[in-house]
Amino acid sequence: MEKLKIILTDLDGTLFRDDKSISDYSKDVICQAQKKGLLFGVCTSRAKVNALPFLEGINPDILITNGGGIASFRGEKIYSCEFSASEIKKLIQAAYEVCGNDVTLSVDNEKALYCNSKENLGDSFWTYNDFSDFDEPGMKMCVETLDSAKIEKIAGAVGINQIDFLPFSDIPWYKLSKKGAVKEKAIEQLCSHLKVSAQNIVSFGDDFSDIGMLKFCGKGIAMQNAIAEVKAAADEICLSNENDGVARWIEENL
Repeated sequence: MEKLKIILTDLDGTLFRDDKSISDYSKDVICQAQKKGLLFGVCTSRAKVNALPFLEGINPDILITNGGGIASFRGEKIYSCEFSASEIKKLIQAAYEVCGNDVTLSVDNEKALYCNSKENLGDSFWTYNDFSDFDEPGMKMCVETLDSAKIEKIAGAVGINQIDFLPFSDIPWYKLSKKGAVKEKAIEQLCSHLKVSAQNIVSFGDDFSDIGMLKFCGKGIAMQNAIAEVKAAADEICLSNENDGVARWIEENL
């Protein structure tokens, strides 16, 4: 394996503790790693608007958000992959037709996070929208269902071969994104931009959307609290998110 130069980590269940905080210890380790010349990045399914507010005390060199829909390096956008406004409209209409008018949906893009439920979804960054006249592009759409057959029907409104869809392990939702709006594709574009090999990257994750990233990078690390599928895809398993597993691994190995 080539020398590791880049650290990429998921947030929820990985760098974040269960209460969405990042310990001072983790912040210090990340800062020290950057001082030694390592690049540090976040690679999350969260949108930028509800990722950055949780990163106080950390200055990531790399920011990959929206599940891989957007990638930037030190503030410069280097990759973007999104549904057009017309594609999002088709997916929303199909979701209502397949799942019923009471189905809960969310759409995110660079501007905001939208949801047709007024209930708190865990963060205070959501904007209510009933999607009756929604006319914006979207990085991803999420549907509250675990019925994969329904998701396939919804994806068919745009073209099932044009969409990646995955469930979440901790909530009964599916995520639909444009083909290519996945973490490993964004990392591939990052490598091209920085002229480095994926073998130079160590990545950390815990959920379904992290599997491709862990396999693509030179070193893929699963959290102790990760789902079984992620552990099976990883090269190693580190301590849990509650025990600062990412920072402990960095301190011990880098």
